[in-house]
Amino acid sequence: MKPTTFALGLVSLLVLAPGLPGRAGAQEPPKVGGVLKAAMIGEPPSLDLHWTTAVITQQITWHIYETLYTYDRNFEPIPMLAEAHTLSDGGRRYAIRLRQGVRFHNGKEMTSADVVPSLNRWGRMATPGKALWKFVEAVEAKGPYEVTIHLKEPSGSLLYGLARPNNGAAIYPKEVIDAAGDGQVKEFIGTGPYRFVEHKPDRHIRLARFKDYAARNEPPNGYGGKRGAWVDEILFIPVPDVAVRVAGVETGEYHYGQQIKQDQYDRIKTIAAVVPRVIRPYGWSTAVLNHKQGLMADKRLRGAFQAALDMDPIMAAGFGHKDFYRTDGALMFPEQPLWYSRVGVDSYNQRNRAKARRLLKDAGYAGQAVRWITTQEYQWMYKNALVAKQQLEEAGFTIDLQVVDWATLVQRRNKPELYDVFSTGFTFNVDPALATSVQCNWPGWWCLEEKERVMEALAKETDPKKRKALWERVQALFYEDVGRIKFGDYFSLDVVRGELKGFVSTPELHFWNAWLGSR
Repeated sequence: MKPTTFALGLVSLLVLAPGLPGRAGAQEPPKVGGVLKAAMIGEPPSLDLHWTTAVITQQITWHIYETLYTYDRNFEPIPMLAEAHTLSDGGRRYAIRLRQGVRFHNGKEMTSADVVPSLNRWGRMATPGKALWKFVEAVEAKGPYEVTIHLKEPSGSLLYGLARPNNGAAIYPKEVIDAAGDGQVKEFIGTGPYRFVEHKPDRHIRLARFKDYAARNEPPNGYGGKRGAWVDEILFIPVPDVAVRVAGVETGEYHYGQQIKQDQYDRIKTIAAVVPRVIRPYGWSTAVLNHKQGLMADKRLRGAFQAALDMDPIMAAGFGHKDFYRTDGALMFPEQPLWYSRVGVDSYNQRNRAKARRLLKDAGYAGQAVRWITTQEYQWMYKNALVAKQQLEEAGFTIDLQVVDWATLVQRRNKPELYDVFSTGFTFNVDPALATSVQCNWPGWWCLEEKERVMEALAKETDPKKRKALWERVQALFYEDVGRIKFGDYFSLDVVRGELKGFVSTPELHFWNAWLGSR
């Protein structure tokens, strides 16, 4: 079976598979009905998209909630719940017209009375929202179908932020936001093609087609345009064991399985009923260091951590097949030529244990345990951490590797007193000004003063050359101050049944416009 590979840049999404939407050689027409079963890595930590950057939350709730803007096939912002906007006051005022007749799953029409509190809550709570709302003076309603965002100064990132799927600016009903107060939302109501039905922990999250969904009229375009809800229901099923996910897709128990071990790739290609899907690039694997308190608040210990590591065996252990990873220190991908740079990466992959030992001695390190939280639900996180632990201990560290489920890791990483390091990955990102990997207001709390000034300038700047120069300075500071530890880039392997039609594998999982046909 020939794999499907997706190469992404800032300006292009290359789909190398026949029969996908918008391509020649159309497959069978869409079919209404059926229950699509997706085998996920585990339980989401929340179903409140404003609350967490956890990718699994976005993957599930993106079918429920929508945003004012989304990304087209070139990763440029296009309207979703917005109709259009006009820009005035030297780029400081965005007047956004809303689509009329869009209904929430509770039957109420969406208006500016819902949009304004949704955006303000996102700006207070979400990682990208906090980054942008530094520059927002006010958000106000101008009648039921128009919202105006007043900026303190022009921004090159506002629409990219409003279009971002992860930790995105979802529009909730006003009453749901009011009921949540400062906590998480308790009702999961949006405007999307599927509505929330039930969550049975450790069994499934069930979504059903929203019969009153107001789809856009334009053809599908990236994540935008018309979103069709062809299947009756979607079941997101937690299946932490990767072997069970693969076997379930092979037998037909599931139609989709995510995060498959890359060393299974060659075998999967021989299974007639299963199609391997490769997303390149997908993200980069990382160890996030706690700058706020504990051992890693000492720059010398962070430097020793960085100096000791040999990334090649770390990445090989996590991803197995060489086609699924690369050791590259840049924080944006080579497929993103507008942002990719080698500035500062001399400090990546040092493999210098002698230097690490010197820094440990300078810091007066006496063998205290470095508490590292990881998970086996993402197998590559655990394997990356296991090999890194061995290397760090050979350099003189003592590592306490604590293995928990993913939802627990996401909860604990918000409490700086509980850890020194945690495992995660940073997925494909369009605008580095909004990149979770370098935000101060995210767990790990890398809040270097100069980096914060440069990031603010990056978010304001509109000239592409100046923006890249600012990003290069952030990347240099990332290595000078040891903001996080980048292990390397990784490419995701998912599997689907042959009867799952119209499904496009991208960095942002979605099942709208997909249907169940014949194999």
